[in-house]
Amino acid sequence: MKILLTNDDGIKAEGLLILKDVLSKDHDVYVIAPDRERSACSNIFTMRDKLTVQKLDSRTFSVNGFPADCVSLALHYDIIPEVDLVISGINHGPNLGDDIHFSGTVAGARTAFIFGKPGIALSIDSFHRASPNMKEAAIFINNFLKLQSISELTFLNINYPDINKSEIKGVKYTFLSKRRYIDSYTKHSENEKEMIVSLNGTIETKTIENSDDDAIKKGYISITPMTIDATDYKMLEKLENSLN
Repeated sequence: MKILLTNDDGIKAEGLLILKDVLSKDHDVYVIAPDRERSACSNIFTMRDKLTVQKLDSRTFSVNGFPADCVSLALHYDIIPEVDLVISGINHGPNLGDDIHFSGTVAGARTAFIFGKPGIALSIDSFHRASPNMKEAAIFINNFLKLQSISELTFLNINYPDINKSEIKGVKYTFLSKRRYIDSYTKHSENEKEMIVSLNGTIETKTIENSDDDAIKKGYISITPMTIDATDYKMLEKLENSLN
């Protein structure tokens, strides 16, 4: 299988390098990733500025853009052969619940899906840059690809718990949990014309049985099938009925 790898942690991120190393043993792997960290960039595209693509080797490229740029370049520009699958990750940190709306990692997989290719976002529940369980997450996805049929309808968000392989209880297919971000800002300096602030805050998670957060907390690998359609069909029906 020909696989494109991208991420939002940057071309030198440990998770990406480990994933490339593991998957390359069984697949033709290409890498197009941002030249720096782009965490929480969501599905942003570079529209007006020029993109610089650096060729690091025949299969590896860095881009001064975002994960969505990287995937779009791979699929629409003659830079690599046509791929069968896009995997975004391994992200350093989980992407659970409402994280999917902000995550550049998930955006990489989503962009592939929008353009007609299967996409998988893979994250580990650890912000440690060299988690010893990162390789196990890569091995898991490699084995998963051998067992599962991957079609153009595949858009998966996979989260791997940061625990030893022997402690993992199995795999759970899950729905998205509710994670509420309580944002706050710290002011660093201010004058008559300018104020410098930085984002802080906390996360509140409503853990529901069989959600992705619930699975991770209980020691399971979480796999959430997703789609693009954001239509509120209940509200649509209500609005349609209000016209009658």
